[in-house]
Amino acid sequence: MKDRYDGAPGKEAAIANTRQRRYESQHMAKDNFVKKEQAATAKYAGKKPNMKADMFEFNANMQNNGEWAQGFGKKLTAGLDKVAFPVDGQGDDS
Repeated sequence: MKDRYDGAPGKEAAIANTRQRRYESQHMAKDNFVKKEQAATAKYAGKKPNMKADMFEFNANMQNNGEWAQGFGKKLTAGLDKVAFPVDGQGDDS
């Protein structure tokens, strides 16, 4: 883009060209990120999930008793830092 009669780029043209180059580089960076993520997840395309056999039972996710929930909560929070993420353990939401 040139905005002077002698063919030399002027101040506005230089600003516009710089802006265009910046937009193109940002677009290319985003496009490269998307392509990298698509390539990483392409190996899972069209494959069935590998689930445990008990997940296919009718009542697999119907375990709504307190004992199971406490055990699941303990297993879920086993690796957490107790100082950074204090876990009450009482289960009350108040």
